[in-house]
Amino acid sequence: MNEHHMIPARITEIMISKICHDLVSPVGAVNNGIEFLSDVGAEGLSDGLGLMEHSARQASVRLQLFRMCYGAGGSDAKVTGKMIYETFQNYIAGTKTQLEWDLMNDMPDQDLPAGFMKTVLNMFVFAHESLPKGGVVQVAYNDNAMTVKAQGDLVRPKDGSFDALTNDVDAVDIDPKSVHGYITRAYAAQYGFNLSASLSDSGVFLSINIP
Repeated sequence: MNEHHMIPARITEIMISKICHDLVSPVGAVNNGIEFLSDVGAEGLSDGLGLMEHSARQASVRLQLFRMCYGAGGSDAKVTGKMIYETFQNYIAGTKTQLEWDLMNDMPDQDLPAGFMKTVLNMFVFAHESLPKGGVVQVAYNDNAMTVKAQGDLVRPKDGSFDALTNDVDAVDIDPKSVHGYITRAYAAQYGFNLSASLSDSGVFLSINIP
């Protein structure tokens, strides 16, 4: 990895804190379900198991997304559009965000370089986080570029995240709200992709070129 694209230790610390924060709720709910069963016994079996099943699924879905977005597994050139489609669909299930992506027609025909789909998935997450009231994440492929657009009643990236996505922001100025924008930009640079983004009243627009 080029030294210029090395991810600072501070960013790693913030990312780990963010991942742990996002997992605390579902993992804690599983523990609550176990305690509930201990307190009420067989009478609460159905409710307790239901709580644990829902929470365990939430934890599993988030772990899969984090693995693909931030872990080494997502960087493999064998990661397909179908894989990130299903990962993201599972992640947004139950939210007010919808994904519109025609995998049959809006996918490159050529073999894709390592890290490409990982970067695209991070673009999906950025788009989703920019829609606090829900909306649509639209994906298209044209002119050798993958484009992601987020549209909804309210389009508002998390504080500092759009700046971190589009500018060379110092790591000391990054916090949990802006870290995903920073890491998306860092991965694009690391793998040699040209990532561009724009923000307007009509939505957030992200684009990544295939080298």
